[in-house]
Amino acid sequence: MDPLYQEHILEHYKHPHNRGLMEGFDVKKKGENISCGDDLTLYLKWNLAAQAGGDTLLDISFEGFGCAISQSGASMLTDKVKGMMRADIAKLTEKDMYELYGTVISPQREKCALLALSTLHSAL
Repeated sequence: MDPLYQEHILEHYKHPHNRGLMEGFDVKKKGENISCGDDLTLYLKWNLAAQAGGDTLLDISFEGFGCAISQSGASMLTDKVKGMMRADIAKLTEKDMYELYGTVISPQREKCALLALSTLHSAL
């Protein structure tokens, strides 16, 4: 893995964005990677008002523990999806997630890398 991308991932791991329990959430969804023990809980707050244009994600946060790949992925993904429409979030793919990492993740770490995305999709 390129040292520049490794630094990017470690920075999100050491200083995660949107980490912590959210008050007044609308949806709480837990995701786990039982093969390695990664654990993630997402909290979502939606703006359902018609004047806002529909289902817009107002805020998102996460709690959990695990490897640098899974936890940094949660940090990066929560940054990306704030303010997005539910339909657009549903269209996010594995490719989008790997673009956030900025590098190729080994096949052995795919479940770690995609935990946040799969948990978010199941929360929709």
